Amino acid sequence: MIWRLQRFGRDWNALARRNPFGAILTGGNDELAEWNVDEFFETGKADAAHFMADLERIAPAVRRGRLLDFGCGVGRVTRAFADHFQSVVGMDVAPSMIRRARLLNRSYAHCTFVVNRGAHLRRFRTGAFDVIYSRLVLQHVPPALVRAYIPELVRVLAPGGVLMFQMPDEIAREPEESFLDAPVVGGCLKHLLPRVLVRAYRHVKYWLIVDESLKRMAMFGMPHDVVLALARDAGGRVLAVAPDQSHGPSPRGYEYWVSR
Repeated sequence: MIWRLQRFGRDWNALARRNPFGAILTGGNDELAEWNVDEFFETGKADAAHFMADLERIAPAVRRGRLLDFGCGVGRVTRAFADHFQSVVGMDVAPSMIRRARLLNRSYAHCTFVVNRGAHLRRFRTGAFDVIYSRLVLQHVPPALVRAYIPELVRVLAPGGVLMFQMPDEIAREPEESFLDAPVVGGCLKHLLPRVLVRAYRHVKYWLIVDESLKRMAMFGMPHDVVLALARDAGGRVLAVAPDQSHGPSPRGYEYWVSR
């Protein structure tokens, strides 16, 4: 778990330094798009407006006090939520994203931006947020970490609050795990090496080529029934599930709305 989290944080920190807007809203084939700043933040306004309309329909009585934007990036949607909630917290794993978010959104007094490098949300008390929003985020998080984050998101949700997150409905094998577990090819000597040594060597090799791997963004998913079980086992109550293809045309994906 620790090495996955370290690698995940390192990858996104590098992406944020290279092209923070394009890393958040990619172009075709997951290439990093180039964005005009004003147009980029206009997309955040549109996404926030769409979410607020759905929130009014699904849970009209929810408090509009404190919102968490989980995986906020540079605050594309975070700043737009400041018009709808008393206070908004943007959280991201990449320090470079948060530094840029604080700079770009310094005029938004009701927005706070924090770095979270753990596979948990212990910095927040139980029931800390009335609404939690996460879109185009968990699809880039390794499944082992998603299994840790979903229960934590439910935990920090206030009773009667609403959590919305989106995910593709498929488990993709992590690229690094596929690399580590690939069959051993070559001379007889390689075949005699203990598997643990082969994996250790490949692990180091994979880290050395990390900059090349950043040319394409990793995408993951999780089976629909597993996601529902994670939310319910954490004490969540599923309010709605809607088809969602914001990650791309395939595989199937869903938008999950959960309360406590």
